[in-house]
Amino acid sequence: MAEAYPLAGVKVLDLTQYVAGPYCTQVLADLGATVLKVERPQGGDVYRRQGPLFLEGESVSFLALNRGKRSIGLDLRDEEDRAALIALAAEADVLVENMKPGTLARYGLDYEQLSQRAPRLVYCSISGFGQTGPLAAEGAYDLTIQALSGLMSMTGHPDQPPAKIPVAALDFGSALYGVIGIQAALWQRQQTGRGQWIQASLLETSLAWLSMHVAARAAGGEEPRPLGTRSPFFAPYEAYATADGHIVVVGTGGSDGWERFCRAIDAPDLRDDERFAENSLRVENAEALREAIEARLGTQPTAHWEEQLRREGVAFAPVQTLDQVLGSEQVRALGLVREGSHPVAGAVAEVGLPITFSGASATSEQPAPALDEHGAVGFGEAAGDD
Repeated sequence: MAEAYPLAGVKVLDLTQYVAGPYCTQVLADLGATVLKVERPQGGDVYRRQGPLFLEGESVSFLALNRGKRSIGLDLRDEEDRAALIALAAEADVLVENMKPGTLARYGLDYEQLSQRAPRLVYCSISGFGQTGPLAAEGAYDLTIQALSGLMSMTGHPDQPPAKIPVAALDFGSALYGVIGIQAALWQRQQTGRGQWIQASLLETSLAWLSMHVAARAAGGEEPRPLGTRSPFFAPYEAYATADGHIVVVGTGGSDGWERFCRAIDAPDLRDDERFAENSLRVENAEALREAIEARLGTQPTAHWEEQLRREGVAFAPVQTLDQVLGSEQVRALGLVREGSHPVAGAVAEVGLPITFSGASATSEQPAPALDEHGAVGFGEAAGDD
């Protein structure tokens, strides 16, 4: 008998599009919540038309962010549709939105107004800059917040143009903070009987992830700058070239990590070099350290160093392409990447919820919905329900 989903029975009204909001609600759907996605009757979520890749006319981007949800078409500008949405909010446990602050207030759909009708509602807003401050009402994307938050100023390589993290990291991170807040608020509601307003933003996510850098700067450290794959706190801790052109990422931790690393690459001269005697000195002399390490690693192919580093218990990894990692035995063993089935798109590659429960199921088996597919049932029983 299949285990129950952790959030089975929780009803989520989803007023989101793009990335952060939809990923937040997809995680909730994977955990078993009934997620009803509210979309424009004409066209729906803008990501339904987001290229460049489509499968039988279905956007791959939309399919990747909306698994396990239902869809209802409602126009917020229409009085009857707005009344229907307010009724759904009164029935829901959770509402998630990622519109510009103030947008939903114009339609009577902000937390202050909805909570009067539905005091148990947990209302989650995900925005670019937060709900207060001079930039609150500005539009934002992952890229713009990477730049504004200072993250981009320290990403990339020295003497090169600014570089972005090549995934929408702040969108996905803000989505997960939203999930954390929602689950905490649902738990607190069991004690108080009342919902509350959860707020997350891309700017706050970026700053939270820079906690160590903020603390170091406040303590008198240098302003962070681009270091490539190098760490400002530890050394050796970056990517190095080997004889066959591959790159190996090497990190040493613990008091004996440096000695084990030197043994692994057969470099007693590095171990005895006073410039590298302790971590703070290795960080200070990081460029000289990199040159010395690459001179040694460049004598043998990657596979040789993998064996040596593994034997000495040094943390390392060859830098792999996406195709290489998807084909690896480790990823296959985890079963995280699977083939889903969509009624129009056909076979769809899906990355499931990266959490394993010993006593519950996770990752919805239902595909992303067609526009207004569940307009007639809303939160009620639907075909395909387990």
